[in-house]
Amino acid sequence: MKGVGAIWDEWAQQPPASPRDEAAGILDGIPSEERAGETFFTTPRLFAVRRLMRLWGECGWDGAEEPGLCVIPTRQKGGVTFSADEAAMEKVRAVTAPTARRTRNWGWVRGLFGGCGALYIPKAGYYLVMRVPEGKGSAERIQAIMRSCGFDLGIRKRGESREVTLRDQQQIVTFLSRIGLVKTALELEETSIYRSMRNHANKLVNCDAANINKSVGAARGQMKLIEKMEELGMLDDLPEPLLELVKARKRNPSVTLKELGQTLPRPISKSTVEYRWRKLETMLGKQLKEDDANVLGKG
Repeated sequence: MKGVGAIWDEWAQQPPASPRDEAAGILDGIPSEERAGETFFTTPRLFAVRRLMRLWGECGWDGAEEPGLCVIPTRQKGGVTFSADEAAMEKVRAVTAPTARRTRNWGWVRGLFGGCGALYIPKAGYYLVMRVPEGKGSAERIQAIMRSCGFDLGIRKRGESREVTLRDQQQIVTFLSRIGLVKTALELEETSIYRSMRNHANKLVNCDAANINKSVGAARGQMKLIEKMEELGMLDDLPEPLLELVKARKRNPSVTLKELGQTLPRPISKSTVEYRWRKLETMLGKQLKEDDANVLGKG
């Protein structure tokens, strides 16, 4: 992929289908604590807070006054803190009420992913992770929604959050498409295709290299066999088919067995070439046994 960071550009620019659901998802995905009647949220994701502020004004609060949502100035580097008053949290709880938890609310899932999700594309494999804060019921809800849709999840406890993980590339693509990140899903599929083609090409190269090494090793062994037979004066007594094969190998010391068979006056198959070399090896073995002084490794 061109960069997994591009996923957040697409996420932030996507027109919201349900502003209130998505805003509730973002808040449910950010760690929070309650103090003096207010709920305080802290996150390093400035893009998520900007998206939340935009959605907040589009939620439509049923004619009531818009509940408060306030960004708090802080010297904390790499993060932003904001608060929501009790009225705002009541509106959010209405979206995530027990009756709503049983529905497949993909607007809420989209917001939750923006608040605590991430996509990783290492050298091998694919990982989509959501680190959902515990204690809000959000972890149980996202698990129920995704399992009802057939996703295979990995679940583990991590500090004050629950880590929900997808590792299957096709399921990750499906999930991204469900929450409207179609461009990212297509780029992920392109990455998968590229990896598959690269791995296939590597396998072919490795296979070719192994075959070449095997052929070179076989040819080297055959040349040594020929040299030994020449030393023992065996070549003149060879049948014509075997002698033709020996001469062909001496003329072509590096070709494969299949290619060697095609160089003969009467071309033969690779299996026939192998059969004839085995006969030559057998003949040399018998000769060495008859003359112990010529046995390899002795004398």
